[in-house]
Amino acid sequence: MRRLVGLAAGALALVLAACNNDCYNLAVNICECSSTQQGQQACQAAAALANGTAVLDGTTLSRCTQLLQTCDCRMLASGSYAAKVACGLARPDPNDVSLNPK
Repeated sequence: MRRLVGLAAGALALVLAACNNDCYNLAVNICECSSTQQGQQACQAAAALANGTAVLDGTTLSRCTQLLQTCDCRMLASGSYAAKVACGLARPDPNDVSLNPK
C-alpha cells in the first residue's frame, strides 16, 4: 500500500491545479484509499501542495472528470494495471506519442 501512496502522490502532482476541480477531487479520492491514516494524510498533503502549483488545460480536466467515474478503492486494492489506468495512475498505452510530447 505504501507503493500505491507513493505512486499516487507522484501522479497527482502532474494533474492538479490551483482550485478544487475534478483533478483535485480525484486526488483526494485516491488518497482515501490508503490503508492507514498516516498514508492518507501524507497523500492529501502532497495533493494540496500540487493543487496550488499545477496548471491544467481543458483536456486534462475532462480526463479527470472521466476518471472520477471509474476510479474506486476496491479496484485500486487489487493492484492491477487496469485499476491503475482507471484511476489515472498508469497510461492506457505507454507508447502513445500524444502522452509523451517531445
